[in-house]
Amino acid sequence: MTPSQRFFIDLFSFDRPFPGHGVRVSPPGMHDQTVLRHGKVEDRAQMGKRVLEHELRCLEEIGDDRVPMLHCWSGTEVFAAAFGSPVSYPEHSMPFALPAVYTAEDADRLEAPDVLSGTLGDMFRLADRMVELCGPQYPVRICDIQSPFDIAALIWEKEAFFNALIESPEAVHRLLRKVTNTLINFIRAFCDRYAKVCLVHYPDVWLPPEWGVCLSEDDIGSISNRHFEEFCLPYLQELAGAFGGISMHSCAAGQHQWRSFLKLPRMRYLNLHHPPTSLQVSIELFSDRAVLIPATSFGVPYDLDFIRECLRLARPNTRFFFSLGAEDMRQARELAGQIKRLCGRV
Repeated sequence: MTPSQRFFIDLFSFDRPFPGHGVRVSPPGMHDQTVLRHGKVEDRAQMGKRVLEHELRCLEEIGDDRVPMLHCWSGTEVFAAAFGSPVSYPEHSMPFALPAVYTAEDADRLEAPDVLSGTLGDMFRLADRMVELCGPQYPVRICDIQSPFDIAALIWEKEAFFNALIESPEAVHRLLRKVTNTLINFIRAFCDRYAKVCLVHYPDVWLPPEWGVCLSEDDIGSISNRHFEEFCLPYLQELAGAFGGISMHSCAAGQHQWRSFLKLPRMRYLNLHHPPTSLQVSIELFSDRAVLIPATSFGVPYDLDFIRECLRLARPNTRFFFSLGAEDMRQARELAGQIKRLCGRV
């Protein structure tokens, strides 16, 4: 286990002494957006090797809290595409899924996919090739994983899907069951296949696989808490139980769901965007329950003033991980040092 991995274990274990807030500062990397959007498996594997080499250099030169990994990069389309959703490949953003079904009858006709074929099989082929290129000593980081509800909302045309929550709830649950089973089968196959894995797709943190899976839960801002408790919470609880815990990214205006988050077993971290949600409320509600990885609105850069505000509002039992970007390696090194000093780690 590396020093950075030991730090993450201490940070995310509330029964261990607090090691100080975590920090990662990332200069521009070796990600080729054209390869990410349109590249074949070999192109993406070669890019993954370059990204790993860059991560190793950053670890050496910046001195922040990072664990270099092999990342199975994908867009949000992977699981929906496995169920038959067409995929759009826009020029200036990551691929995304288009609807495959429009009615409850259409949804019921869908069959659960083979996790070793199609777009899901591509994730294994990509990871296999990166391990070939770089060796088995690095953790293999899983592809993008949306929540069961979010995947269903990609597969089923969204307006019709939201109507179905009221008009055809049994059909919605049948689709959510297929999606959840597919997620469980895929994640188990991923864990079985590689010597070291990380089940965190976003943001850039490391957790041991027995501490659970990270999911993106981005559609919860559009539904009531009653619908969250019926259509989201049971499947999240099942996934948390299956894998030893759960972490969540959400960029939704979903603060009305937060008290229901407390019903999830073994929450590890929450990556919530402020605004549209309240930083102070997240600290009050989740301190001593989950590490907070606060984020600003999309397009608004993280800065030291935001970190100072987080630290001002923090309670004695609040644990943060700060992840932000920098213009270059020199600025990243300086920012990492400044943040560590603000957090009392120097």
